[in-house]
Amino acid sequence: MRNIPAFISTVNADRTIALPENIPVGAKVAVMVMSEELEDSPERRLRFERVMATIQAAIAEGFAAPAISDRELDSRIKMARRGIGS
Repeated sequence: MRNIPAFISTVNADRTIALPENIPVGAKVAVMVMSEELEDSPERRLRFERVMATIQAAIAEGFAAPAISDRELDSRIKMARRGIGS
């Protein structure tokens, strides 16, 4: 799997987007418009905090994640987003 860096920026009044200096001029980039509504959602923030607390508890208990394929991980993420298979 490729490791692709991601950056978050805001469109300026002159319609430009600032990127880090290490991104070369002429590089191909993707732009995705993020809904501010989703970004500031209290439900989304609470869900994130719960997930982080669960991860921290698992680490404290010495949990070792089983080896799974990228395909299986993607499948589990999709199921979790739909609220299936707790």
